[in-house]
Amino acid sequence: MASLWFVVPAHGRVELARICLRQLRRTCDSLSENGVEATAVVIAEDENLDTAREFGFGTVERTNYSLGRKFNDGIQLACDPEINPRPADYVVPCGSDDWVDWRLFLDLPVDAMRGFKRMSFVREDGRELTTSNVKYEGGCGIRIYPRSLVELLDYRPADEDFVRGCDTSILLSLKHAHSARYAKILRGPVELAVEHADSDPLQIVDWKSPGQQLNDYAEVARWRSKVGGDPFEMLADVFPAEALEEMQAHYARALVAA
Repeated sequence: MASLWFVVPAHGRVELARICLRQLRRTCDSLSENGVEATAVVIAEDENLDTAREFGFGTVERTNYSLGRKFNDGIQLACDPEINPRPADYVVPCGSDDWVDWRLFLDLPVDAMRGFKRMSFVREDGRELTTSNVKYEGGCGIRIYPRSLVELLDYRPADEDFVRGCDTSILLSLKHAHSARYAKILRGPVELAVEHADSDPLQIVDWKSPGQQLNDYAEVARWRSKVGGDPFEMLADVFPAEALEEMQAHYARALVAA
């Protein structure tokens, strides 16, 4: 059975992160029931660590000074056999405000990065969902990396001091390392294969909230391909009813508080 770890840096937004980590627990359980042993590691310095432990995830305590360092800590804990006696075969960087459909991770790549260009964003008030086609080479930040790739950089592929753009940093560093590796073997560079899965945009959802995020809803609108309707109706066929009910209640409380 292949093993996969989600790597989740977290900071603040404790209630939202709790809902998303609970849903990630369901995602991991569904994967494990269907042939992929899955779990997660949460990297934080606040109550999000308690939430992670409650749901049976690994934890790393790290300040929020550098997002790149947080990703590296999680990837290394997941994959480095000197730290983890059962190292993951794959790692997937994931936000603490994201939901992912478990079915996306049943078909795993070999010596390639698997990305997803189609995803959805929910507005800060929870009343609108936009489906998007992310134009970056690797697609959105949810990407599948085999351990053999991150091993090339001692399991720390992100720039240690980056506070944003870590998905690009990781991909570019791994592309360079992959090319250098094969240049030694074959006397010429070999480009890292970057695959893109054919997925429904509703299978990856980023839940926006006021403040405390790198990119707000208005900023990601540049990727917009379609504006939908009620997020909770649109996602009903993809994610569990209890998760949607919990998230809907969260937005309702936030609206009242505002």
